[in-house]
Amino acid sequence: MIRLYPYLVLLLFGTVLGFSACGEDDDVPTLPVIGTIADNLQDDPQFSTLVAALERTGQAGFVDGATARLTVFAPTNEAFTAAGIDLASLSDDELSDILAYHILVGQVLRDGDIAEGRSEFNTRNATGPTNVNLPVTIDNSGGTLTLDGEVNVTDGPNETVNGVYYAIDNVLMPPTIVDRAVLNGSFTTLITALERVGLDEVLADTGDYTVFAPTDAAFTASGINLATVSDGDLRNLLLYHVLGTGIPAANIPAGQSFQTTLSAGSEDVSESMLSLLITNNDSVTINGDAMVVAADVYASNGVVHAIDNVLEMQSIADFLTKAGALDSLEAAVMAADLDDDLGDDNGPFTVFAPVNAAFTAASDTIATLSMDQLVNVLLYHVASGNIRSEELMDDMVVNTLNAGQNFSINMEEDEAPVIITSDSTEVNFIMTDIQATNGVVHLVDGVLLPELEE
Repeated sequence: MIRLYPYLVLLLFGTVLGFSACGEDDDVPTLPVIGTIADNLQDDPQFSTLVAALERTGQAGFVDGATARLTVFAPTNEAFTAAGIDLASLSDDELSDILAYHILVGQVLRDGDIAEGRSEFNTRNATGPTNVNLPVTIDNSGGTLTLDGEVNVTDGPNETVNGVYYAIDNVLMPPTIVDRAVLNGSFTTLITALERVGLDEVLADTGDYTVFAPTDAAFTASGINLATVSDGDLRNLLLYHVLGTGIPAANIPAGQSFQTTLSAGSEDVSESMLSLLITNNDSVTINGDAMVVAADVYASNGVVHAIDNVLEMQSIADFLTKAGALDSLEAAVMAADLDDDLGDDNGPFTVFAPVNAAFTAASDTIATLSMDQLVNVLLYHVASGNIRSEELMDDMVVNTLNAGQNFSINMEEDEAPVIITSDSTEVNFIMTDIQATNGVVHLVDGVLLPELEE
C-alpha cells in the first residue's frame, strides 16, 4: 500500500484537474430548484406585501402545494404602491379575488410556452358568469411580456418545485366589461358612446351583465351618425344591447327566446324595459338582424358577445314577423291587413297572442270565418294601453279593440292569471311581458273567440 500511495495521489490529482478543465470550457451546472413558489416569495423581501396578502386570504397554502403546477404573476411591494391599493380597505373576499387573478392553475408558463402576439390564459379567479374562470391576456412582443395591456413583467420565469413565478410592476385587477372591450380594440365607437352618456361607469361597476357589443365595423355598417343622436336616445339605444344577467353562449336556450334589456321604453309604454328576440340555431342572432360573431368574452361583471350590427328596438309588428311561434298569428294579421296598425307609429297596445298550436287547435273554426269576422277575432286579442302582467288582477275586465266585446281575468290566490272569454272559455298565459316599443305582448295557448255576427 505504501508503494501505491504516490500513484493514487497522482490519479486523484489528475481527476481534479480534469474536472477543473471541464469547468473552464462548459457552462456552470444548474443549481437544483429549491422550495415552492410560496417559499421563494417568502424569502424575497420585495414580495413582503404579496406574502402578507396571501397569508391573510388563506392562499399562501395553495401556492405552497408541492405537487401543484402553477404560474404566479407576483406584484412587488413597489407594484402595490404604484397601484394605490389600500389592502386594509378590501374585504378578504375582494382581496382573494384579486390575488386569484394572478394565479394560473395547471399551467407552468416558461419562455417558450407563450406565443408571440396576444394570448389568453385562464386564471384561478372564478368570478365570471356561472363561475367561469377569468382569463388574463398576455402580450408577447419582442420578448417583452405585458399583461392586460398595462402591467409589465420585470423578472422571470423563476423556477420552483411547483411551477414558476414572474415579478410584475403593478397589480392585476379582474377586468370589467369595459376593460375587456377597451383591451380588445374592436369596440372604440362603442366605448366612446358609452363614455359620452356615462354608461362606461355603469358597466365598470359590480353587477352581472350580458352585453351584445357592436363592433366598429357594425356601427359603420349601420350608418348611424351618433353625433345626431341625443344623449337620452343614445343611452336607451346602448342599454338595449345590455341584459341584466350574465348569459354565456352555452346558456342561451336553443331555438328562440325573449330576453329583457335594460333599455326603458317611452312614456307611452310606462318606461317598461324593452325585450329582444334571440335565435339560437346553428348561429346566434338578435332580432333577426345582428349575428354574434365572437362569443363569451368574460369579465368580472358579466360577458360580452360581439355582434355585426347595431340592434334596432322592435315594435309589436316586428316581433310578430320574427317570432316563429307566432307565424300563424302573423299570417292572420297580414291577411286581415292589420300589420300596419300594429306598427311603431301606432299604440300603445296590449296583444294577447295565440301561439301556432292554438291556431292549429282552432283551425276548423277559423276556416269558416269571413274576412270581417277574422278582423273582429283578431281585434278581440288587442287592448289599448300597455297592460303588464303585474297589472292583471282577479275579475279585471279587458276592453278590446273589437268594439263592445271584452273578456275577463280570473286569478286565484297564488295562481297564474287565466283569461275567461265571452263564451266562458279558459285560456292560459304561456309567457308574459314581451315589451315592444309600442306595447306589450303576452303569449297565450288558445285563440280568443268573441261573439260573432253572421
